[in-house]
Amino acid sequence: MNKFKLIGSYEGKEIITNYENGLEIVRVPLITNEGFLGYGIGRVTENMLAIGICPTEDGIDIMALATLVYLADTRISRIVNSQDSWTREIMIELPVKEVNSWNSARDDLKRMLNFLTGDKWEIVFTKRNITFEELVSRTVKKEQEFEVVSLFSGGMDSLISTINYLEDNKKLLLISHAGEGFTKNAQKNILKVLEEKYSKNKPLQLDLWMVFGKEIIPNGYIDNTTRSRSFLFIALAIFVISGLPEVHKLVVPENGLIALNVPLDNLRVGSHSTKTTHPYYLGIWNEVLGKLKFSITVENPYWNRTKGEMTAECKNKELLFELITQSVSCSSPGKARWEGLPPQHCGFCVPCLIRRAAMHKAFGTGNDGTRYTKKDVRELLNNHATGRGIQLRSFELAIDRLKKQPGLEKLLIHKPGPLPKDQAYLERLADVYRRGVLEVDSFIQASLSNEVENDDL
Repeated sequence: MNKFKLIGSYEGKEIITNYENGLEIVRVPLITNEGFLGYGIGRVTENMLAIGICPTEDGIDIMALATLVYLADTRISRIVNSQDSWTREIMIELPVKEVNSWNSARDDLKRMLNFLTGDKWEIVFTKRNITFEELVSRTVKKEQEFEVVSLFSGGMDSLISTINYLEDNKKLLLISHAGEGFTKNAQKNILKVLEEKYSKNKPLQLDLWMVFGKEIIPNGYIDNTTRSRSFLFIALAIFVISGLPEVHKLVVPENGLIALNVPLDNLRVGSHSTKTTHPYYLGIWNEVLGKLKFSITVENPYWNRTKGEMTAECKNKELLFELITQSVSCSSPGKARWEGLPPQHCGFCVPCLIRRAAMHKAFGTGNDGTRYTKKDVRELLNNHATGRGIQLRSFELAIDRLKKQPGLEKLLIHKPGPLPKDQAYLERLADVYRRGVLEVDSFIQASLSNEVENDDL
């Protein structure tokens, strides 16, 4: 097991590593050899400036913090560098413009990262002397105003949200991040169609491609859990909105079942279940932004809707149906290579099963044109002890528990993390969880019935 300390630096341009009492200290340059912001941030900044978006100093700092967090998360192996094959001990030291302001939010940031990734984080802030003007190459501004800024991942939920805003004629700025080509291509292909369809009110995208060399942290190795991806994603959006005084809200579109992400069985607990849009996590973001004096809140407008309800209620279902196969829901589309296939939806992970259930609710049985590596529900159920069928079996267990114990959902929603004590709000959370799970049940039963009918033909 190794402990790590990452120090962000605006002075050096090379990785420098030292060791002190079992602690690996890595000085990470935040600027390129040309003196601009590194890791793709400089390119995003130039694109922002070109349309009149000038980020604030605090915006720069939140983006730099997210970069170090994402670097640590993806380049420090849980298996190699933790005592329990999961929990790592990581310290971040970052120069910021307003040290006192950031210190006031430090405990909340630690609480947020501990909750999100399941690691033990420490954060130290020092004084940043270099200014924004010294970090970018300015271009001519072209003033442009936006009404809505929303995350756009290339998934179904963000696609539905985007269509809804465009149908309402909102001037929309989409924020995207991708670390691999399959997701990047999905975003690109969807946006191309949307730009053609809504030619008079085209959505604009600002995207970040951030990847790191495999050996950027000596002795760190690689970790693929990427629990901090949403921290980077939201930080990127805050970085952008800090330069948009007319915008005071970041939209994070996610259906209520996935946002809560209640473990389906007792094996999926704690940090092993993702919490990327959990209400508690988004709530801490709002606390941090308040202490840093950002006039911005982070909101999920679909927290009380299932994925199927979002799909069925889309304001342009015809267009959604046309684009749906381009969207990405699978937790690991690259695993299709094990079958000798190109990246695609597996059909059996939790996000894929929820997606398939949503398509069944909104468009009916047999009308999902998504390419799945494994589609046959009976085959998945018969292989419930393998990686292909275990998630569907977990859903069956969750469905059975809810049916046999009415009201159990009111207890289960508290498993992933703390929730507000507002009783009316808790009732709605419990209800969307129950509706979401039963939505998957409806899909399973309809699929089994349809497969039997096909066998009889």
